[in-house]
Amino acid sequence: MNDQKKTELRVGLTVIMGIIVLLWVIGWSKNLSFGGAENKVTVEFQNVSGLEVGDDVTMNGVRKGFVDAITVKEGAVLVELQLDNDVRIPVGSRFFVSMMDLMGGKKIEIKTTAGKDFIDLTKLQKGEFQFDVPEVMGFVGDVGKDIPAILGKIDTALNAINSYLGDNDMKRDLKSGMKDLAGLAKEAREMLRLQRDQIDYLIKSGILLTKNADSLTSTASAFVKNNQDSVTAAISSLNSLLNRSDKLIVKLDGLVDETLSGKNNLGKILYDDSTYAEMQKTLKDARDLLDLIKKQLKNEGINVRARIELF
Repeated sequence: MNDQKKTELRVGLTVIMGIIVLLWVIGWSKNLSFGGAENKVTVEFQNVSGLEVGDDVTMNGVRKGFVDAITVKEGAVLVELQLDNDVRIPVGSRFFVSMMDLMGGKKIEIKTTAGKDFIDLTKLQKGEFQFDVPEVMGFVGDVGKDIPAILGKIDTALNAINSYLGDNDMKRDLKSGMKDLAGLAKEAREMLRLQRDQIDYLIKSGILLTKNADSLTSTASAFVKNNQDSVTAAISSLNSLLNRSDKLIVKLDGLVDETLSGKNNLGKILYDDSTYAEMQKTLKDARDLLDLIKKQLKNEGINVRARIELF
């Protein structure tokens, strides 16, 4: 009886262990977790290229979760990621849809950055799609129809180059041009050899001129520094003279304006008709008086008629 109970106990334990292993395998295949709550984050992609629910989510190559749900909304694909509860994603990290291997299969790759601040997993994140082998092959297929036309153009260009290089006249001209170019290079070397002394003299003269210019600049700087007070006084005197000249010019301008407008005596004499007429009349009377005096002096002297009234 004891042996039978032991056998039954062994069978029961074996069945329980088998059930546990079976449940563990099912949970592993279905990405089920029995370790408590996990993080979830939703990422928006424009294209997921065959990504499926249950595909891996890796962080810098280390598996940290799986794809929990995929929905299409308003021209974009929303992918919900189930992450381990210890996952913290730094700010600035990037989400990619990438290929697992050459045989196919997709995954979400999270490339993290070095930062102390972490993203808010409750907010929608932006993801990027990386071209893989199927997309590249599709691109090559689209371009393949243009390859015959490109090859035809290349063949035409090669034929033109071949005919161009096969022309005897062209070969002769090319050889002649190369010969002339070699002769020109030889003449240039000979000219440089003959003019080496003059070139050295020009270089030395340039260096000496630069030194003289530096010396002249230093002398001028020293002169200005030593005579700074005199230069400052001269500049001050020059400024004062210029200010006085400006005032004199302003006064002369005012005098000219008054003269032209007839506001002063000179202007009245030159531009006032009545004043000019009176002056002419006065000058005429003075001339007549002088003529009369001259006549009297020549004849019997100056006659003076005066009437004096006393009262």
